[in-house]
Amino acid sequence: MQIFLSLLALMGVHMLAVASPGPGFISVIQTAVRNPRRIMFMHVFGLGLASAVWACSAIFGLQAIMVKMAGLYRAMQLAGGLYLMWIGFKSWRYANVPLPPPAGGGTELTVPQAIWRGFSTNIANPKVMVFYVSIFTAVLRPNMPGWVRALAVCITIFDNMALYGTLGSLIGTPKAQAGYLRMKSRIDRAAGTVMLGFGAKLVWSARRA
Repeated sequence: MQIFLSLLALMGVHMLAVASPGPGFISVIQTAVRNPRRIMFMHVFGLGLASAVWACSAIFGLQAIMVKMAGLYRAMQLAGGLYLMWIGFKSWRYANVPLPPPAGGGTELTVPQAIWRGFSTNIANPKVMVFYVSIFTAVLRPNMPGWVRALAVCITIFDNMALYGTLGSLIGTPKAQAGYLRMKSRIDRAAGTVMLGFGAKLVWSARRA
């Protein structure tokens, strides 16, 4: 039961994070409004590939640290908690700031270009791995088996591709864009509240360890 609740918590907090605007989120919007749906899905696939690389690096590197260096793991708990709280603070602070307008020209991307643009957007941002380390540290316990960690990686990949794919499918219409913009501040504040809560929990756990 504990494993199920931990994975459910991981899915929930990660979905909120993906739904809050960042480089990947904005790149999906820019691609969706300028390209056919199939190109947008290839872009989302590229984002998912990069997320898989970062998530695997985070969770399996973290497992080694848990086993061999307990002191460093506690330090990572503290740093990860502070980082999540910082993300939460920024989400609240900028909740009412509008999204930037689409950048770049209007030339349609090819499939390889779309995949590469998605992949490079996430792989060039090491904060993605810091985020995954923070989330995995907050949700997963050191004694959880390897298959749970592998499933956690699969959940994050699914979250990325499902939410970004849905966003890209819907956001291409002016009505959907207007609806999202009306909800943006609420989405950002909800995500910020969850991040602040998880961050505080992680800092408290690190201090008690």
